[in-house]
Amino acid sequence: MLAGPVLEFYNPKIAGRPHERVAERIGAADRRIVEVCAGSGYLSRLVAARWSDCEIDALDISAESVAYGRKRAAKADMDNIRFTHASAARMPFSDNTFDAAISCYGLHEIPSADRTHTYTELARVVRPGGRLIVADWDAPERGRRSVELVIRMVEKPHALEVLGDGIVDALCDVGFSILAHDRAQSRKLSFQLVEAVRKSY
Repeated sequence: MLAGPVLEFYNPKIAGRPHERVAERIGAADRRIVEVCAGSGYLSRLVAARWSDCEIDALDISAESVAYGRKRAAKADMDNIRFTHASAARMPFSDNTFDAAISCYGLHEIPSADRTHTYTELARVVRPGGRLIVADWDAPERGRRSVELVIRMVEKPHALEVLGDGIVDALCDVGFSILAHDRAQSRKLSFQLVEAVRKSY
């Protein structure tokens, strides 16, 4: 798990700009937003820069990252971002609180059992009709083995569970419908982008 200044250094350099691509999908109707596995809040700040009148809760399990994120948001005068030190598997928010949830390169960090609870929690805190937008690791069909080898070298084994349809299948199981699933295109662009909407029953 990377924290604070390390995340700030690497996030803008990821090929394909996954953080920016997630932020670009947030719209004017997304008034309340939660970022899970927020790290230093880089993605939250991108969204806040686009939509200064939205309210963002940035949640992370690392106290160090949360403290660093608060400093960065304060330095940027972004008082519409609130940082919370908590597990994504046990979010301290009421049901149906958010219009949208976002995450970038975070879900793979969560151990398997807690990730299952995280998907359930996302379905709980996002309102019916609200959206979830996620970017995370993926492996292209061509060059899959080499990408998986890299992931095994830099991540824990459970990170491989998000590859392919791992995220979309889990989201469907907890009550989301998939709007878009853009898969990894190459070894260089080894991430997927998922957009889902919480079903209204």
